[in-house]
Amino acid sequence: MTTRQKILITGASSGLGEGMARRYAAQGRSLALAARRIDRLDELADELRPAAAQVAVAELDVADTDAVPVVFGKLRD
Repeated sequence: MTTRQKILITGASSGLGEGMARRYAAQGRSLALAARRIDRLDELADELRPAAAQVAVAELDVADTDAVPVVFGKLRD
């Protein structure tokens, strides 16, 4: 089984999403983090950058179905 090195997490600014981001960052993975609360997301990203391979962030409300593929594309790039 191949271990994924690039992880995308929605809802990463708190709760389970934040917990997963912390865990994957500690494993040295590259993270793409999305959430509605960009201020909290930016703070988390700054905290995780020393441990993670890379951290990219984007503001996203997954209820906005038109925005999801656009934001995912930006995070991928």
